[in-house]
Amino acid sequence: MSERMPRNALVLGAALAGVLAVALSVSGCTVSTPDDAGAATAFVTPAPPGGGTPSGGEHGDDITPESGTTAADLAFIDAMIAHHEQAVELTALAPGRAADQELADLAGRMHSVQAAEAEAMRSWLDRRRSRDVPDEHDHAETMRGEISRSTLDRAAELDGAAFDDLFIDTMVAHHRGAMEMAEDRLAEQGDPAVARWARAIATAQSLEVDRLLEIEARLDSE
Repeated sequence: MSERMPRNALVLGAALAGVLAVALSVSGCTVSTPDDAGAATAFVTPAPPGGGTPSGGEHGDDITPESGTTAADLAFIDAMIAHHEQAVELTALAPGRAADQELADLAGRMHSVQAAEAEAMRSWLDRRRSRDVPDEHDHAETMRGEISRSTLDRAAELDGAAFDDLFIDTMVAHHRGAMEMAEDRLAEQGDPAVARWARAIATAQSLEVDRLLEIEARLDSE
């Protein structure tokens, strides 16, 4: 393995931590998640929507949901929940199937982050839907990089190098779809908190695509 990989791992870990921090602070909760070194990183969130006391003072930026939520915001979050759930299902198959340890470790981090972020999104969406916000959308129109049921079923039957190849090809396309969804949302007006969330997702998933392609190149050269 080249010396470049540990540095990329640290960059990716920081990006994933940042995305999870955004997700969980929007949802108004605090959690710990393992970083690349195996230590626990605590995310301290600002005050929840509607007031209240912050759970800690380490982060000064208020990234809780703000006024001006639009139907486009709801559509984006709804579609991204479904998008994340597909990634969670695929990454859950990696333990015991992935032949490459680096890929297995990356899949594990993806699973933890996207499961937590999907839960935060569901909480955010439930709160916003309880208010007077139009809810006329179809996430099928905004879903990009969808993982088919047949692909998930096939992944469940594979192991070793065959699983690794399918995982990388599928997850690269899936992440690129999420990046397109985030870019589409950033082109719209709406809740600034959702825009920050979209930007964080696009950044983290771009780094993950780079990491997956590096792993693929290494495996092809072995």
